[in-house]
Amino acid sequence: MALLSRLIIITAAAALVLSYLSTFINPATFTPPLFFGLYFIPLVAINLLILVIGIVRRSGAAWITFVALLPSILYAELFVRWGDVQRGDEGISLKVCTYNVGLFAQGSGGMSRTASLEGVSGFVAEQQPQVVCLQEFHIKDTNEIAKRFPDYPYRYYHLFRGRGNSRFGNITLSQLPIVNQGKITFKGSTNICIYTDIEHFGKVIRVYNTHLESHSISFTALVKRLREREKFTDEIYEVHDKVAGTFRKRSLQVDTIAGHMHDSNLPAIVCGDFNDTPMSYTYKNLAFHKRDSFRQAGKGFSATYSLMWPLLRIDYILYPAPYWSLSHKTPRIEYSDHYPVVSELIIP
Repeated sequence: MALLSRLIIITAAAALVLSYLSTFINPATFTPPLFFGLYFIPLVAINLLILVIGIVRRSGAAWITFVALLPSILYAELFVRWGDVQRGDEGISLKVCTYNVGLFAQGSGGMSRTASLEGVSGFVAEQQPQVVCLQEFHIKDTNEIAKRFPDYPYRYYHLFRGRGNSRFGNITLSQLPIVNQGKITFKGSTNICIYTDIEHFGKVIRVYNTHLESHSISFTALVKRLREREKFTDEIYEVHDKVAGTFRKRSLQVDTIAGHMHDSNLPAIVCGDFNDTPMSYTYKNLAFHKRDSFRQAGKGFSATYSLMWPLLRIDYILYPAPYWSLSHKTPRIEYSDHYPVVSELIIP
């Protein structure tokens, strides 16, 4: 029994340590640690439970769990935050919103696409961000964009052809002049990153609107096969292959965007759906030398994927120093399976 307990302790601690390492390892090179990064919060919870049990039982092996948990303190603010805004120098505000609208087909309660689109346009009109980055935007007639978002005379989008003459992709809406624009496409993928250079009171700022590769896994199918052990095992292998492939694709997309930013001399704000947690190669590389609106001004969990709240924060607004965030909000509205992220940035 003692041997089994020690084995559980060591296994849980090792899994947590691997989740720390996941941020440093490129999935295109080596995939396994990235799976542990996905489950960082559950792994912390499991190890905390083991530590409490170990202390109560006065187990000599409790120190293993304690040591494994220590680094998690450094990562905690990636997921949950309380405290005051970390203020910087005075400047001019720029309110930014990023929102994966789920093709206007993921609203709660079987909401229609039209109702979802109306809800999103109403939300944007109410919030009045100066820059809006939408991912998985869906439209049949692009002339309708101006009607739905009349407060945004400047627009740039890249939309792929969908079914029934529909189009989908990323769109950036701006109340400020767009002086340049472009796109970063990824081979064999309908995920995309578009960028717009926006004139903000005499300064030009580049805004990247990003939607990275998703897992596209059928968890419903997994649940249905729980009763059929052989099929369930096959499904597990299939899921592993899909996730591993997604990690590799996403890491290449991240490297491409990071390289594009490096080659530009403009200050860059990176918005969008990364489809990855803060404990990831994706986040670490796109946030390199950047600040995170949540880490400066967020409160509570601020998870952005509604179906697994409060575990998954996968939508972000990142920006360079000396910019700072005066506010960070993730309103829990029901027009998509994601929540929007709204932040008022201060540009010194």
